[in-house]
Amino acid sequence: MVLNRRFFCALILMVLLACPARAESRDYVRLHVVAADDTAPAQALKLEVRDAVLDCARELLRDVGDAEAAWRVVNDHVDELEAAARRVAGDARCEVGVFPFPERVYGGTRVPAGDYRALRVVIGAGQGHNWWCVLYPSLCYPEAWVEGDGALYSSAWRWLQALFGGDRR
Repeated sequence: MVLNRRFFCALILMVLLACPARAESRDYVRLHVVAADDTAPAQALKLEVRDAVLDCARELLRDVGDAEAAWRVVNDHVDELEAAARRVAGDARCEVGVFPFPERVYGGTRVPAGDYRALRVVIGAGQGHNWWCVLYPSLCYPEAWVEGDGALYSSAWRWLQALFGGDRR
């Protein structure tokens, strides 16, 4: 009986790890940066603003252990995040709320389209192309895109960890 249970759980684990992880929208806090327009200078500025906001967010979220705590930190420090954007762009504003996002894949983690809690940074008129990522768990940085890392944040992965007495994140 124990062997069958372990075999079944191992089989489920193999299937889950073979597919990109999918988590619930409440598992994430997203980032959306909107350029002023589609000119080359505005698009370059968008990336500079993104980097400044990510640097600030990385510091603020360094010791955060779950998406709820990350969301509280983003809301509590939205003025700091906006100040980081304004140091680069001057005319930038930050909004927090629930916004629609398209499907994206970051490394081995598929983040489905849907409505997510997010920090939105709008530069100038906000009429240009967008840039999206995930602030929590940190999927905005290529070093976070190690194959399999995203599975740690899926509900199924957390269930399997609990079944075997593993670490719950």
